[in-house]
Amino acid sequence: MKTKHMKKSESPSPRRRPDSDSLSAPILSRSLEKTQITKYHTKGGHGFAAEDANNLADRLKGKHARIVGMSNEKNGADRLVDGIQVQSKYFQSAAETVAAAFNQDTGIYRYPGKVLEVPKDQYAACLELMRDRIKNGCVPGIDNPTHAEKLIRQGTVTYNQARNIARAGSVDSLVFDMKTQAISCTYVFAISFAIDFARSKWHGDHRKDAIKTALFSSFSTGSKSLFTGIVSAQVLRTRTAAFGAIGVRRGIRALSRTTIGRGIVHRVAAGSTGNAVFGGAAINHVARLLRTNVVAGAVTVVATSVPDFYRAVFDGSISFRQLLKNVSVTVVGVAGGIGGYAAGMAVGAAVGSVIPVIGTGIGGIVGGILGGGAGGYASSSLGKNLADRLAEDDTTNLISVLNEELPVLASEYLLSEEEIELLISETSSMIDAKWLRQMFRNTNKSPNDENVRQYIRSEFEPVIDDIVRKRPKIAMPQDEQVEYEISMIVEKAVTLGADGFEPDGTS
Repeated sequence: MKTKHMKKSESPSPRRRPDSDSLSAPILSRSLEKTQITKYHTKGGHGFAAEDANNLADRLKGKHARIVGMSNEKNGADRLVDGIQVQSKYFQSAAETVAAAFNQDTGIYRYPGKVLEVPKDQYAACLELMRDRIKNGCVPGIDNPTHAEKLIRQGTVTYNQARNIARAGSVDSLVFDMKTQAISCTYVFAISFAIDFARSKWHGDHRKDAIKTALFSSFSTGSKSLFTGIVSAQVLRTRTAAFGAIGVRRGIRALSRTTIGRGIVHRVAAGSTGNAVFGGAAINHVARLLRTNVVAGAVTVVATSVPDFYRAVFDGSISFRQLLKNVSVTVVGVAGGIGGYAAGMAVGAAVGSVIPVIGTGIGGIVGGILGGGAGGYASSSLGKNLADRLAEDDTTNLISVLNEELPVLASEYLLSEEEIELLISETSSMIDAKWLRQMFRNTNKSPNDENVRQYIRSEFEPVIDDIVRKRPKIAMPQDEQVEYEISMIVEKAVTLGADGFEPDGTS
């Protein structure tokens, strides 16, 4: 009797990692590299932190704000906010903050045509000091002290907050990272939703079910991405991360010594920044980007593997072999996503640079997403296939025993075809990755087929009992009816014997 319940190839995986997980690291890395977080640990790093914090606040207010001071142009603007050039100065006192905007030798304002952004708690004092500077003729083109309000811009964070944002582990830095990464995670959420919705539809799911599946997967991926982004940002504030960039830079510099390698570095840098970048600037940017990817990738692997670690160490619902296998597949998938994103970004930037409507920046973004998704999926699939050759999943034997035991149960209970279909219908939603982990946990202390069979029976027999109880009541026939049928059979047999045999008994 066949139950057509579950094929071996259809066994649920103990943990299915969404393909979009492989995109988290490169997307978060790209967003982190748009900040100046790698300078936070340096002397005066709180000034860079202040610029990033104020820039984020302006963007959240709907303003068109971006950091432009990374070019290190002398007396150039640090930020551009709705077309206004902003120079940020964050020093311990208002006097030091304002004095930093004036030439020490001539006393003349160093940033004509630019607004001075000062710590939130120093704003009033800085206004008064600027009025005095204007009265003394230190600001060319401005002689009215009341115009100080046009020159001084109040920052959104105080001096101490800026210092805390630059430090790992502080409340202010965690809040800032949460706000920053929440923006980045919206992209991850959207991409994850699109991928999983399309996959569900391709598998034949109804639109409503596909939306639910995609939303659940997107929330899971988005929350992990938020955690990954925050932890990665905290790690990048440390000096250890800075040392890591030195080693990566040496490798990128060696790669750029070849013509092909130099072209790759320039394309990746262009795709990441949205502008043409060459020489040392390209090498430094790609080195930082790769270092950030490594950090974010490592955190992504840890975040993704924590549930499996718990299941193996504390819950006992998967084996350590399964844990190692899952982690290995995750590492390969994340690495493939990072590599695919970089390659796609380089190709996209090259294509976009020759198409005016698209441009280098958009081409790099689109190419990176497509390349990262393809690279993550391909590497995960390859890694899973290789891992399957080395070690079977915990569920493989469980599924095999399940397929053997269900027909036995169906035979013992004399289930009809309709009853078998009902059994499959009522238990199909029960057999998932969670149920299989529970079965492994309850049988792995004595992992043999007999224990698995006993567990299967304990789970399925109550369902079968409910089905059997629904059978209509059978009333036995009366004795007279049975006797009459027997007599008719005997009479027919005698008649056939008389007609079919000769008198001497031979046929």
